[in-house]
Amino acid sequence: MDTIVQKYGGSSLAEDSQLRAVAGRVARAREQGDRMVVVVSARGDTTSQLLATAGRLNANPGHRELDMLLAAGEQTSASLLTLALQDLGIEACAMTGPQAGVRTCDAHLNARIRSVEPARILAALDAGKVVVVAGFQGASPSGDITTLGRGGSDTTAVAIAAAIKARRCEIYSDVDGVYTADPRLVPDAARLNLLSLAEMKTLAHHGAGVLNERAIDYAIRHGVTIHARSAHGEGGQTVVRREPCAGRSRIVGVAAHRRLFSVQADPQTDMAGVAAALDEYETFVPELREAETPRFLLPVEQLADIDGLARSLKKRFGDQVLIEHPLGAVSAVGHEAGNDADVLDFARGRLEADGINVVAAFRQTHAVVCLVNAEQVKTAAQALHDGFSITDTEVAHVA
Repeated sequence: MDTIVQKYGGSSLAEDSQLRAVAGRVARAREQGDRMVVVVSARGDTTSQLLATAGRLNANPGHRELDMLLAAGEQTSASLLTLALQDLGIEACAMTGPQAGVRTCDAHLNARIRSVEPARILAALDAGKVVVVAGFQGASPSGDITTLGRGGSDTTAVAIAAAIKARRCEIYSDVDGVYTADPRLVPDAARLNLLSLAEMKTLAHHGAGVLNERAIDYAIRHGVTIHARSAHGEGGQTVVRREPCAGRSRIVGVAAHRRLFSVQADPQTDMAGVAAALDEYETFVPELREAETPRFLLPVEQLADIDGLARSLKKRFGDQVLIEHPLGAVSAVGHEAGNDADVLDFARGRLEADGINVVAAFRQTHAVVCLVNAEQVKTAAQALHDGFSITDTEVAHVA
């Protein structure tokens, strides 16, 4: 029998009818003979509600206690889905992240998985049970509950898939795969059938929201194949796997950040000091431009106190840093796209020809990035998508 890991996001479990539909999908897969591990997120906006409740009771809640609170959302989902499976006659058991063997570092609210000790999962699978695991959480070396930050349930699913040597990891969300661009920005975007893990990492890094970048990093290290599918109906899928999808350079998609906080430093600035200052605000730095004028770019939605961060940086570094927000970014992504200077020149030229102000442009291994005014992101994404004539020429033949 094959072992399959499935992950379901919170919006797929929000209503009782949706949760029962997920239970039915899992039951059908189990009846086909596959051994099943299912990782779940908190239902609907449960996490936001828990954070709001904590904020009403304590204006500055401790991170350890917040982790204990937030972990309850995923545990509720795991218990309820298990009960729904049992009602369908499927033997199933629910586990917390720590019970499933997920071990993390000591950090709270944004921990990283160090290892997965899968003995308990494997014993339950050997007993013929479906194992339902609460995602987004693990245990620190001291035994405290930790949570994994944004997209943590994706990472849980990939890490468990690696630990139990699953044939594949299926990530279910509201969309039926990865598209050549965000359809909200580019209405004629098309679903991609096949991507390499490196291409998917770059798309996620530059703003594509279907799969979490940390999860992709884990998949790259352990060779996990991911199938991105819709939780609603059958539909299509995108297969994301280790092997490059083409022997030639290609642009597979356009990714975008709508609102970025930009910190630009002169060459004499202590960049390690700037990075440390950003770490104090528990930010994730998606891009560091290593050129004559280094620049940090941070998604605005990840910053709880933008003005406070700006004041702190100015107080510490003065005129050595230039702060701009919000900026937008559009990136053309593809295998080794950034190694071809002509790709960057074409991207910049296409945007400027359409009257779009390019604040800065630079290359990375698998992407070229153009910074633009935030209000021009949608127009810029459509312009790059049209300019590169992006289509999907790969067909996924992975079972």
